[in-house]
Amino acid sequence: MKTKHVLYSMALALVASWAFVESGAAQVAVVEEEVTVAEMLPGKTHYYANKVGDNWYISLGAGAQTFLTEHKGNVQYTLAMNFALGKWITPYLGVRISAMGGALHPLWPDKEHMNHFRYAAVYGDLMWDLTNALGGYNEKRVVSVIPFAGVGAALAFKNPINDHRTYGLPVSAGIKLNFRLSHYVDFFLEGRANAMGDHFNGVVQGKQVESIVSAIGGLTVKFGKDRFNAFDPYGERVVINDLNNKVNDLRSRLQDCESRECPPCPEVVVAEEVIPVPELVSNCDADLTSVVRFTINSAVVSPEEMVNVYNIAEWMKKNPDCNVTVIGYADKETGTPAYNKELSKKRADAVVKILTGKYGIKANRIQMIGNGSDSQPYPNNNNWNRIVVFSGKAAK
Repeated sequence: MKTKHVLYSMALALVASWAFVESGAAQVAVVEEEVTVAEMLPGKTHYYANKVGDNWYISLGAGAQTFLTEHKGNVQYTLAMNFALGKWITPYLGVRISAMGGALHPLWPDKEHMNHFRYAAVYGDLMWDLTNALGGYNEKRVVSVIPFAGVGAALAFKNPINDHRTYGLPVSAGIKLNFRLSHYVDFFLEGRANAMGDHFNGVVQGKQVESIVSAIGGLTVKFGKDRFNAFDPYGERVVINDLNNKVNDLRSRLQDCESRECPPCPEVVVAEEVIPVPELVSNCDADLTSVVRFTINSAVVSPEEMVNVYNIAEWMKKNPDCNVTVIGYADKETGTPAYNKELSKKRADAVVKILTGKYGIKANRIQMIGNGSDSQPYPNNNNWNRIVVFSGKAAK
């Protein structure tokens, strides 16, 4: 899939480049050749891992080892312990850090005296999967043969021959047999031999090179769900040829279009359409139905009557081009005409203050009138005339 993306990108780049060159053909003469892949040779399959965390593993093993050095009598074998952390970079090549240790028992200076000391070593190994290299990558292959080589550092301690520690820089080589048990677990057998200078056991005599030879077995735990994915850079040769054919076809069409003369475009006449605008009819010049009622000899708007003031405020907000006249009244049978005149003004003023103060209506949109008791909106019911009414009109 990655190859397809690359190929499509190359094809688009070719088309864009060609169009740019053609656009300057009036100034520069360019000789172009069609790009055609006549034959694609099959390529080598490449492999990649999806994630950095794929193809890591740890190994834990144990076995036997012996120390080849100044020695008298039979070879002595001891327990060897091994731990390794590694990663396969490709199906053929891997790296690992391997730690080994244990006790070594050479017979020195004669076969009657056994020299006991311990050691620890760390190796950096380069792994080569011979089976994948020769037979092709197969994730489910049961048996793999893996040679390896590396360098390291070794430390010998608790040596009775001398009281100090000795160090070595061994080079090593070996071979590993890997047996696949599951996707995540392998069993292995491994043999290793190293070589270092003639001082590791604290005796500089006899052989110039000392060596630790080991054979171990153990388990390997592999991390990551995926192993390696394969792709062939030349495996999409049919797609490549098809893309080349499309590029050449587009190139031919572009040349054909540029060689044509475009006919003159007809003149476009845009007819202007007059849309009549309906005359707006004002709804301001009408008496409003809301009425604010008051108790006898009172100019206080009761909580029950606040809803009527609210309705007037909402009407004014929805009709910003309308103004309102607030008209106060008093009943004729209570008080003198002069007193009722003042009372009606107070009632109208109370409503105006609520409209402007509580509901934010501008004062210049409101006219206030106190009619007193000279006129009665409800001549047949005296008590109903203790009110404030409203009348709308268009703003100037």
